[in-house]
Formats: sequence, C-alpha cells, structure tokens
Amino acid sequence: MPNTNRDKYLCQDYRDGKDINELARSYGISERRVAQILRKQGVTLRARSLTEKKPLSAEHARIGMHLYNYRFDRGIEPYEASLQIGWSMLKLRKVEKGVSELELLDLLDIAAYSGVELGELICK
Repeated sequence: MPNTNRDKYLCQDYRDGKDINELARSYGISERRVAQILRKQGVTLRARSLTEKKPLSAEHARIGMHLYNYRFDRGIEPYEASLQIGWSMLKLRKVEKGVSELELLDLLDIAAYSGVELGELICK
C-alpha cells in the first residue's frame, strides 16, 4: 500500500535541496526506493555530484590508507576484502578513502583483518 503522505513530503524535501542519500536516511528507506518514488511522482532527478569527498580527518585518512595498503600489498581485490571483513564493498571503499565515520567495531574489524593490535592501528 503506497504511503502518499510520506511520498509527498519526500518529494518536497528533494525539491528543497536534500540529496537522495539524506532522504533515504531520514525516511528509513533505501536510496533506490527514494529514486523510484521521485520518478513515479514525476520529479526530475538531479545529476550526481562528481566532486570527490575529502577525508573526515587526518586519522580517518591514515586508517583508510592502512587498510588500502594492506589489501593492495597482498593483491586482494576490493570485493574479496569486503567479504573477508564482512562489510559491503561501498563501506570498504568509503573507509579506505577516509570519508566514513568509524565505530569501535569497525576499528576492531580493520585491526583483526590486517593483523595489528588495536592500539597500534589507532596510535600510529
């Protein structure tokens, strides 16, 4: 059963400048579903931004580079690494670029995957 009120507000929020990923988070639905709703309502989708996101911090960039270098030095493809860590490929890429927030469990996953102690990973 369609949720017409939600769809109406979602379209208005998109017209007001929110991105599809913001809408997905705030409405608790997937980005793909947001795009489907917008298209169904006749809303023209904006082109994706091609600008590269900057790392959240120097620490995020350093930890991401650690993960990338570990994977690269061993010739492990991103898909295989994401399966081994238990993450999606998108999350792996975002962490490697330093543009994803890191929780303690993420840091523990990286440390275990790359064979370093958590303290060594954090305090390098």
